[in-house]
Amino acid sequence: MKPTPAILAVILLSGITTHAKVTPLAHYNFGRSGNVTYAVAPESLPSSSGDDVLRSVGKPLFYADAPADKALQGEGCVLFKEGAGYAINKALGTSPGNRNQLLEVWVKAVEIPQNDVFHQVLCNGEAGKGCSIGIRQGKWAIDSKESVSLGKAQQNQWVHLAIVVEDGKGIAYQNGEQVATFSTPAEYAPHFSIAASAGGMQESFQSMVYEVRVSTFEKGEFSAETDLLFNRQSMSEENVKRLEERKTLIRELESPAPGKEIVQVFPEEKPSCDWLLSPEASSCKLLVRKAKEGGSTRFQLTNGLVSRTFHLGDNIACISYKNLSNGAEYIRAVKPEARLKIDGVWYDVGGLKNQPECSYLLEEWLPEMKSDKQAFQLVSIKTDTPAKRYTWNKKYNAQPAEWPPKGLQVVMTYKPTEEMTHVKGLEVKVHYEIYEGIPVMAKWIEVENASDRDMILNETECEILAVNQDQRDRLHVESDFSFALVNGNIKGSALMHFKGTPQPYQAGESTTLWSVDPDYNTWASQNQAEDAFLDFPHRNMLISRLPVGPDTAVAKNRPFQSFVTFELLQDSDDRERKSLAHRRMYRVLAPQVTESLLTGGITSNDPAKLKAFIDQMAELGMERLDIMAWVGIQHDNLNPDYVNFWKDIATYARERGIIIGGYELQIASRGRGKQVDCVNPETGKPGSLFGQSVCVASAWKDSYFPKMWEFFDKTGLKSYNMDGPYHGDICASTKHPHHRGMNDSQWEQWKAYVDILHELQQRDVFIPIPDWYFLNGQCTTGMGYREASANLSPQQQLLLGRQYIYDGTWHKLPTMGWMTLQLVGFYTNDPRVGLEPLKDNLSRYEQQLIQYLASGCMLTIRGNRLYDTPETKAMVKKWIDWYKDHRAILTSEIIHISRPTGRDLDCIMHANPFLEEKGLVVVFNPTNRDITQTLTLPLYYTGLKGQATVTDETGTSRPFEMNDACEIQIPVTLTPQGTAWFVIKK
Repeated sequence: MKPTPAILAVILLSGITTHAKVTPLAHYNFGRSGNVTYAVAPESLPSSSGDDVLRSVGKPLFYADAPADKALQGEGCVLFKEGAGYAINKALGTSPGNRNQLLEVWVKAVEIPQNDVFHQVLCNGEAGKGCSIGIRQGKWAIDSKESVSLGKAQQNQWVHLAIVVEDGKGIAYQNGEQVATFSTPAEYAPHFSIAASAGGMQESFQSMVYEVRVSTFEKGEFSAETDLLFNRQSMSEENVKRLEERKTLIRELESPAPGKEIVQVFPEEKPSCDWLLSPEASSCKLLVRKAKEGGSTRFQLTNGLVSRTFHLGDNIACISYKNLSNGAEYIRAVKPEARLKIDGVWYDVGGLKNQPECSYLLEEWLPEMKSDKQAFQLVSIKTDTPAKRYTWNKKYNAQPAEWPPKGLQVVMTYKPTEEMTHVKGLEVKVHYEIYEGIPVMAKWIEVENASDRDMILNETECEILAVNQDQRDRLHVESDFSFALVNGNIKGSALMHFKGTPQPYQAGESTTLWSVDPDYNTWASQNQAEDAFLDFPHRNMLISRLPVGPDTAVAKNRPFQSFVTFELLQDSDDRERKSLAHRRMYRVLAPQVTESLLTGGITSNDPAKLKAFIDQMAELGMERLDIMAWVGIQHDNLNPDYVNFWKDIATYARERGIIIGGYELQIASRGRGKQVDCVNPETGKPGSLFGQSVCVASAWKDSYFPKMWEFFDKTGLKSYNMDGPYHGDICASTKHPHHRGMNDSQWEQWKAYVDILHELQQRDVFIPIPDWYFLNGQCTTGMGYREASANLSPQQQLLLGRQYIYDGTWHKLPTMGWMTLQLVGFYTNDPRVGLEPLKDNLSRYEQQLIQYLASGCMLTIRGNRLYDTPETKAMVKKWIDWYKDHRAILTSEIIHISRPTGRDLDCIMHANPFLEEKGLVVVFNPTNRDITQTLTLPLYYTGLKGQATVTDETGTSRPFEMNDACEIQIPVTLTPQGTAWFVIKK
């Protein structure tokens, strides 16, 4: 019996995208091709399953029409007129291992050809060597080894047509019902097309196509009830089983566990105070709403600042992500919890389908939304404490911090459905973490394989969020998969390295991708003439993924753990506030960045010079010795004389309270031989971005790093002063032992280098490197990065140095950026560059010393000596002692008053509401004239209210009343090139 129109409507609304034991090989949805009727459709059409891209023939047009519920969602189709179609020069799903195939199309005939010519709409192969769907003599028909008619074609009516081929036998389906059988060929011609035949366009006809899918399945596994894009009914037995499984899961969810609380309703209170000024008292909780009848429930992960709410129905779906400070909702549509591409096929992890409109989410839709039968299903939810991502012990003047940070971890475990036979044995764990006192959540995935067959994890999407347009710019996202190239941007500094457009792995703009949601076909769309003014708000789907890979094998003894994505929910568009939130995130999630060491740098391996330099450092109270380029230290040189030399120097320094490390160009731009160097994928020969770099996943790592650890052990070095850490070069070699080829080389090299950083933290080593591994243990990097700045005159270095500081501390704590005070030239002996003799340049030495110490940056004073007379020594000692007296506030966040211009006063202002010294301001006069001025200082982030006490460098204190904007105005008079400083307290 054919379904009535009423039944057909229910079928379309409830099951159009549900499928079961079939594995999609190619899936083309034309409804997402545009939003202007009669606009030209895309020239290329990628598949959402598999990698086959169709190319247009002629000019297919987008049209505002689609089957049933898809039209309600704002989707459309592609109108194929004469001379228009899509094609590819291969047959799909016809390899020897894929003899069983399913070919489907949603089509509407705009015209009904009545002649005896076969007018095709979908063709896999060609006449006699393939299977085609089309119209002949006014009837839908199949053309294959034999031709059969299916039934009268109705003009302007959507119809679902399908061909199932199993063991050489073909079965045709129309609207989910079997209507014919036919014989199929043993082999297929290399052709696949939509509305375009192999010989041209003469056999096509005017039609609309919404969707095409090509799938394969195991013998005997296909079911017309569940495996078509047109689903006729739900399987009651399966639904009962799923309901019982869900009830078991709900009972587990409602059972007691650490951090869990059963509630009737979720609280919606706003925080009682500003989290940037005082710690939020609320603890991290997993709130579980007591389930009602019906087999669904809700649970929420919250810390009083942010909350993430999940609906547990046919599967799990994140339905709310809120910033509780301002009540802002970030979620507009349901997406999977993650996506995995395994052996070439994409699978959802969690999620629900059939949301009618994706620009907003209504509660009443959720009970009707169903799970994809090819999606991993939630089977367990556990709580735990936050993971210790690496070992860290408080050291080197770091600020107090909990490690790992206080909070709560929730682990959601997923397994494949019975229909997902290809990934049977895989288990996916999605980890969430939330932390006390900051509006941040972290997320990562694990994949475990209990089967005896290795599976290739080609790609991952570890986070997918359909974000409300107005909150897109208030969601800061970054991951610990972070280094030079992956953070590069061809619109920024990366321009200096590339000609033309670089590959994604060379300037990938991190793991964070903001893209257009293919399901976001809202009617509330903007006029394209306004895109330049609105900043294209439809680019509002967040995907956290690797630029390439991981393309790694997951086996019984080799599980996969992804990178970690961190999400900071901002409550304002104010730049300073957003920046402070970012910097506070680093304090909590990477506390080693607050380590602070006053450093002396010297280019020498003369033992007498080194020990004399160490003696001066000890007298001045300095804390770290850097053996700088180009002498440096060879960390894999285990010659006994060499090891003993550096052991003697390190011991001499340690006895005087100083740790030591030395420069080495380690990976970037340093080739180690063609057997271990990176292979350029474009040439197939050794070569990389910086000329040549060693591959960290080659046999080199098995030799170099064990020697390095032995060198550290024998010498007692406690600083890892490496230039050229792993910066991101891809490697196309297939012979290196620790990666398979190009697609996994970046992932495996990054993992190897992260292991090194974790081991360094395990050993309590200080880690200054010129890259961005802060979320994996790095301590500091350059405040800015221009090597040639070391050749500037002292006067240039003064003002440019403060500009470096102003710019660099928008996203870094002061201690996260190093700067160098050059007492001697670095690349030159030009006397205008250095400050020798020091006694003759005392005022310039003091000016630089003040500004760098005042910034709280990681300062290195580089030269052959640190003082040359008692007067020089006294000056340097005075300011180092001043720095140590005020170290806590000086290494606190900088509030950006104005960028130095050289024409007026400028200042560096620190604020920290958690200290007794709430603020410290240092004012500079870069001009050659006296300046008297009233400075306006914004004190909101000091936490002070009403009144502030300001103490100047003479010890004179004075109260200042704060205005409604929490500002004070202080008078300042400075002589040419002069400075003044003020401490701000309650």
